[in-house]
Amino acid sequence: MRAGPSVNEDSPLAPQGPYARTKAVCEEMFADIAVAGPRVLSLRYFNPVGADPELRTGLQIKRPSHALGMLIQAHQDGRPFPITGTNYPTRDGTGIRDYVHVWDLAAAHIAALERFDSILMESKRSIAINLGTGSGTTVRELCDAFNNVVSTPLATIDTDPRPGDVAGGYTKSDRAAELLGWTPRLSLEDGIRSALDWIPVRDKMLTG
Repeated sequence: MRAGPSVNEDSPLAPQGPYARTKAVCEEMFADIAVAGPRVLSLRYFNPVGADPELRTGLQIKRPSHALGMLIQAHQDGRPFPITGTNYPTRDGTGIRDYVHVWDLAAAHIAALERFDSILMESKRSIAINLGTGSGTTVRELCDAFNNVVSTPLATIDTDPRPGDVAGGYTKSDRAAELLGWTPRLSLEDGIRSALDWIPVRDKMLTG
């Protein structure tokens, strides 16, 4: 079966929900603003995971709604993690996403600041750059990666897809490599491990 759709910055935008539509509208606004003078560099994150490897900062929400957050919660609660949808046109039938470590995203921001003037010339005053790993991870593969990190395996259960769910996709990061000199260095397992290590630090911070 197909691995799932790969997209780049020139792929047509087809936002499927309110959040995605806000992103598309903002990029249209940025392009209009750039005509008037200011230069705009848009960094498009795909699916951030993980925390600062030195655990100085990370996600502050106790029950995040993204896939890894819900997976961690299910593991902590000792209940099966529901795999919502198993008949998508991907290599194992489950949804596919592009998970990129937040530390790699931070490095991309530094590169964007350092190269801003060389990227945005008079002839090109607005540009978008996709930030992802360039390879997709299915939900089953995410669960397998999680089990590579933890000592107690995660149980899963196959369920029907949720309303509005899509197969997903991943990005080609050729433009990021060319313009930013950026490629992700940290693995999905690194992201999962730092997310787990961050939890007790976060809980201590939130409880004071």
